[in-house]
Amino acid sequence: MTSSLLTREPSADVLVDAPAQAGGASGHALVFYGRLLGPLLGGYLLLDKAFAYIHLPGTPAYVGELVLTVGGVGVLSATGYLRIPVRDEPVLALLAAWFLWGLIRFPPGLRTYGISAVRDFALCYYCLFAFFTVAALARAPGLLDRWLAQLSRFVPWLLLWLPFALIVATKVRGPSVPFSGGVSLLTHKPGNAAIAALIALGFMWLFPERRSARSRALWSIMALVVMALSATQNRGGLVGASAGALVGLAFLPTKLRLKLIVQAAAVTVIGLGLAVQLSLSIPSSTASGRAFTASQLIENVLSITGASSGSAATGTVAARDLLWSLVLKQQVADGRLDDGYGFGVNLPYLVNDTQVTSGADPLRSPHNSHDDVLARLGLIGLGLWIALWVGWYWHMAMGCWRLARRGMHTRRRVGVLCMMAATAILVSSFFDPQLEGAQIAALLWAAFGIGVAVTSFRGWFVEQTPDSVTAESPPSLRARLARLRAAPVPRR
Repeated sequence: MTSSLLTREPSADVLVDAPAQAGGASGHALVFYGRLLGPLLGGYLLLDKAFAYIHLPGTPAYVGELVLTVGGVGVLSATGYLRIPVRDEPVLALLAAWFLWGLIRFPPGLRTYGISAVRDFALCYYCLFAFFTVAALARAPGLLDRWLAQLSRFVPWLLLWLPFALIVATKVRGPSVPFSGGVSLLTHKPGNAAIAALIALGFMWLFPERRSARSRALWSIMALVVMALSATQNRGGLVGASAGALVGLAFLPTKLRLKLIVQAAAVTVIGLGLAVQLSLSIPSSTASGRAFTASQLIENVLSITGASSGSAATGTVAARDLLWSLVLKQQVADGRLDDGYGFGVNLPYLVNDTQVTSGADPLRSPHNSHDDVLARLGLIGLGLWIALWVGWYWHMAMGCWRLARRGMHTRRRVGVLCMMAATAILVSSFFDPQLEGAQIAALLWAAFGIGVAVTSFRGWFVEQTPDSVTAESPPSLRARLARLRAAPVPRR
């Protein structure tokens, strides 16, 4: 398998890598992890929670954890592929520090709460996807081409499925995932669907050569429809997708940016106008669901700005604000503001919030992943969390700027897509505990790792040559990569 993303050819605006050796080289498990990662993320985007609940009968190991296990085996069998990037990239060292603090806070909860602590610790351990993705790309840079090709083929199927999944999920329960305890196959959260649609839309904006203009316009409209349907049910997904889109637009050329803004605005206005005039309405059959109507969409948008009052949407915002403040006040009162409660404590139950602690699957977080970081890891963890993402965005922005200067536009576009996905998820996670579930957390941390790799100018990824991926031991590999880093990067 060859890559078009690494060693630049004089006649092409791409980078090309030599194939990884077919046999004898260490790190085969990392390559296997990389080949599993694309289908894993595709399953999460397509089926959401239903795919996350696929697991081995009689074990607590779900599909995401099984893929992480493969990545862990790969790193343990070829440690140099992770050790060198962590040493060379400060943002990975920051991620390691945040994970280490979570690991320190994990054992007390494990002794007290058992499996509940493991479940809550997912907030931290899903970041292993970032580490293992970096290591897989260091071992086999050609995986990036593989993922892009898979995403190109996957986008139309995803956009065809998401509107159906969103609407039918409110009408029909559908069959259950085997051994999942009754989780329906038609369980697609609207906020997650909006993020999936944004990724599809961003891919079409950033890689226009992969589709004709007519095809790109059709699928872009489908993506906007998915976002609109999602926004009638969930405002967090709308805000997150909008933030991610703004990041993508900021990195596009000015003319193309203005063209896309005008086209998106025109499609939105025309679509809403037709929906209002034709009184298009798809009522929800669930008690908590909202109707798929233009008026509901407008009401939700107005509730974000505070222009709408007295609606159910406004009441939901007030309930979440109350839960966030109750958890914070309890944390201060208990003297756990610095180091947090750790893992295993049911935070809403701690403040006696029966709105989210009742039911068969009660919420364990304060309905906000960032607030969950504060509650479980304290100010120390939150400080590392903020520093981590400030460092990552700085790394990405500077990396994309340098890639543009060196004419490495393909890798730059991959970096921008990673920033779009991460921004949408991080913003949406203010309104929904998304980082506690593998279906979104795996996507976030994979984007984190891919982004670090494509914007790196270190020898572990950028200047790979045929003899830099061999059967030699990690110390020998490290010496080779050090020589590669010392060599000047050719300019066009």
